[in-house]
Amino acid sequence: MTPTAEDQACIDQLHQSGNYQVLSKLQPATEFNSATAEKNHKVCIIDTETTGLDTDVCEIIELGYQIIEFDSNGHFYKVLSAQNYLNEPKGEISAEVTEVTGLTIDDVKGHTIPWDEVAAEISQVQLCVAHNASFDRPVVERYHDVFIDKIWGCSVAQIDWLKQAHVGSRSQEFLCWKVGQFFYGAHRALDDVQALTQLLSCEISDNKVPAFSFLLTAVRQSKSLIKATGAPFDVKDALRSRGYRWNVSERVWQRVLDDSKLQDELAWLIEHNTPNPNVIKLKATDSFSIRAR
Repeated sequence: MTPTAEDQACIDQLHQSGNYQVLSKLQPATEFNSATAEKNHKVCIIDTETTGLDTDVCEIIELGYQIIEFDSNGHFYKVLSAQNYLNEPKGEISAEVTEVTGLTIDDVKGHTIPWDEVAAEISQVQLCVAHNASFDRPVVERYHDVFIDKIWGCSVAQIDWLKQAHVGSRSQEFLCWKVGQFFYGAHRALDDVQALTQLLSCEISDNKVPAFSFLLTAVRQSKSLIKATGAPFDVKDALRSRGYRWNVSERVWQRVLDDSKLQDELAWLIEHNTPNPNVIKLKATDSFSIRAR
């Protein structure tokens, strides 16, 4: 929404004072750039609201996504589809979930996600992106196989917001405020998707390129899962600080790493008395799935 002349004068006055920052309410875009002759690709920006945080058992109560055309440099073009579906779970919706999402069991009662329709749309895309793909991907894969063979990207893990935008928090709401200078109704699926789309279209870094371009660069990197087999107990804090996570079932510290950084990481492990790590090459379609755990 374009501000009125009166509103714009107030905004300009507040900005010029140096004491205020004015945020705009997000007006979801349906087109970001004019079409070009270049062949474009399709990405699905996706979000789920669920009954809990355990990706092995939580149930989807809301699914939202947008399918958008993009080019190899990370520019968005037209929004081809925007969908939001409610879903009645078999279990309960806790008071905590309702507090975050605003959704109650009455809101979703009788609703189901038309998975065949969703799959028909998702089958057309090359890439799925979520703000926390390590959560959303395992959840949706339990509901439909169409998500399994897709490449996934994560705007939390695969954009260095501190380096490229000088923002220390990776909270989507905070990034929208600091980078995009807008606010929105958070924690409903399509609202979050539309806000993330806008955020990824914002130009960041000294080169002023779309944030999405940094995610694409990370997605294109081949990756490996490193298991620090035999790591001494006294190295655990150093491993944790480097991004390793404890695999309870296998009792080993592990992390996913770009192959371009693999040799340096192996050298670091040797220096820290872990000379025989287990390195597993990941497929492009494994990132953020249970297969990369």
